[in-house]
Amino acid sequence: MYEKIIVDADLCIKLGCSEKYRFLFEVLPLISEKIYMHEHAFSEVLIPESAQKQLKELVDKDFVSIVSEKDLSKQEKIIYRMAYKMLSEVMIDPSRPNKNKGETCSLAYAKATGIPIFATDEKTLQPIIDKLLNTGIDDIHCLRIIDIIELCRNGKMPLSRKYAKALWRIASGRKDANDLFDFKIWPVME
Repeated sequence: MYEKIIVDADLCIKLGCSEKYRFLFEVLPLISEKIYMHEHAFSEVLIPESAQKQLKELVDKDFVSIVSEKDLSKQEKIIYRMAYKMLSEVMIDPSRPNKNKGETCSLAYAKATGIPIFATDEKTLQPIIDKLLNTGIDDIHCLRIIDIIELCRNGKMPLSRKYAKALWRIASGRKDANDLFDFKIWPVME
């Protein structure tokens, strides 16, 4: 279990996409003691309705804290603005200013406050973080759905293989999810 993480909308949408399985509500509190979500990323979770409901329930039960740069100290705001500026130059297209804004706000907030884990399912984000933000002080690492499955497989999260497979199958949305899980991610013969 991590001490603190900040969560992206895409991870919430993928974990919360099922009405039948409440993966977002059940799994997120197992990952970290303190879970933060930037208000902009929170506002991006509009569909599916099941994800929005589970996320709201996590907020209502104080499992997830919605944060904003308005809450930062003067020094933290300086760091936030610098991180946001660097990230936005690479991640935000001026013709589509809201595309990637949740990730940009979340990462800038994480850098300003020393949150070491960004829970997202963006597979190309870590190299950008490494290049622009990670200096050896308050480095940020992405935690993806595949990493959550790996934590389960390694016994660091109390979820069964069967549960992890269902999570992977639904959250990944891949046609080959079962085969990939059974033969590469968590083979039965382990």
